[in-house]
Amino acid sequence: MGLFGTIQQSAGALNVAQIGLQVVGNNIANANTEGYIRERLEQTPAAAFRLGGLILGQGVRPTGVTQVIDQALAERMFNAKTDVEGAQALQSAYNQLEELTADLDGSGLNEQFSLFNNALHDLSTQPNDSAMREFVLIQGESLATSLQSARNSAGDMQDSWNGELSDMATQINSLTEQIAQLNVDIATIEGGRALGSDATGLRDQRYLALEELASYVSINWQEQETGNVSVFVGGDYLVNNSNHREVYAAYDESAGGIEVRIQETDAALPVKGGKLGAAMEARSGVFGDYIDGLDQMATQLIRRINEVHSQGQGRDGFESVEGSYGSEPGVPISSAGFPFEPGNGSFDINLVDTDGELISSNRITVRNLNELGDSTVNSIAEEINQIEGISASVSGDGKLRIESDSPTAKFTFGEDTSGFLTSAGINTFFVGTSAKDIAVNSVIKEDIDLLAISSGGIGQDTDTLYNMLDLIDEPDDKLDGRSVTGLYENMLSTLGREANLQASASEGLGSFYETLRSQHLAITGVNIDEESIKLIAYQRAFQASSRVISTATEMLDILMAL
Repeated sequence: MGLFGTIQQSAGALNVAQIGLQVVGNNIANANTEGYIRERLEQTPAAAFRLGGLILGQGVRPTGVTQVIDQALAERMFNAKTDVEGAQALQSAYNQLEELTADLDGSGLNEQFSLFNNALHDLSTQPNDSAMREFVLIQGESLATSLQSARNSAGDMQDSWNGELSDMATQINSLTEQIAQLNVDIATIEGGRALGSDATGLRDQRYLALEELASYVSINWQEQETGNVSVFVGGDYLVNNSNHREVYAAYDESAGGIEVRIQETDAALPVKGGKLGAAMEARSGVFGDYIDGLDQMATQLIRRINEVHSQGQGRDGFESVEGSYGSEPGVPISSAGFPFEPGNGSFDINLVDTDGELISSNRITVRNLNELGDSTVNSIAEEINQIEGISASVSGDGKLRIESDSPTAKFTFGEDTSGFLTSAGINTFFVGTSAKDIAVNSVIKEDIDLLAISSGGIGQDTDTLYNMLDLIDEPDDKLDGRSVTGLYENMLSTLGREANLQASASEGLGSFYETLRSQHLAITGVNIDEESIKLIAYQRAFQASSRVISTATEMLDILMAL
């Protein structure tokens, strides 16, 4: 080997020390760069050679500059990122709903239910007081407005989460496109992993993009031998080498709103966790369930109050009345499309004179046995037409209309064992079918004397009014034994419990993610003290190698001078 070999050997060491200094300098320069993964110079002894009976080394050679990272830990951290982002998004949804249901100003639904029930109690003490009757209508309208407002507010929030889904689809497309392009750039500069070095900077960007993508949806990513990564969501891939699949947001009625679909296959993206999964759960679960609960509560409120009110009489009779609910008048009433299906039974129509005295009482049969010959709206109208002094007709949209044929006669209703009057929306207090459209019947608002109080005749008793007292607090089989107000209280208690559980889950998942992130940063992050030690080591190695070259040169000069 000789002195020339020694000089060449040390020159290689100088080169390695210079590269090492450059790697350390790059680490120090990026100590505060978010997402930077520290580098390490990989080096190995050069191949030895045989000199007589000796085997001598030829110094050191650099084999690559690689990133220091634990892939398994990174995957666990990304999965934890998915969980914590989804949990925090759901917690935000619950917080929004809790703010919506808060009754800080006394205008909440619980208060409105109480005010309506109290107004009925006040009227029961002075049933002939017009101001009291008017107050019942005001409180009923206020309750209906509060139900509509609560539903509309929840619906607006539900729509905002739908909008979030559209924005997230756009972000996912941007990230997958970025990852696919980085695959190309990384494979190009690394030579398909033919080189021993990592494409620092590009790989850092890809890790950041993968972590951000994991915040939207649970992903499974795998690095190929070429250095490319493939990204899967469920069983579908979003990124494969340089290819990426775009997703789009589309309204799907069966999903209850916006659904994210894969454009290439038009199949729903198998969403699990993350902000995307949380947005879907917030829309359909958190706000969707609350809206469904409001609708169920309003529906049963309408049904229960109307079942009592429709059988009563006010201080005056009707000259004409039209049902609130349309139907298919020619089919059996079980299939006519009423919001509340009538049963098998009957109801009374009473003719009264201008003083409210009874002229005649007539019973209309309602047959609903799921048999041939069951009643239809048309057949009921024909039966009413048999009563002398009144006539019935069916409008184009299937609403039953009843009119008095005499200016000196009016009519009232009573003892409805079939529930047909409630189903058709005749002589009811409320109209509508849910929290979306509940309102006080305009017929009563225009003439408060039609507010039903008596069941035995005009001015005869106050039984109908008494039957409506505390009705909203009585158990209902159609609400699993709960009352209307009890259903709402159960909704609020469930909301509070779910919100607390979600807050605890979010906190726990957040702590777990931070633990994994700390472990990840301990491996990938730049420690200035460690890099300083390496800096000194490379400096000393450079100095020593330089000294070897200097000594070998002096020896060579002496040899040449002989």
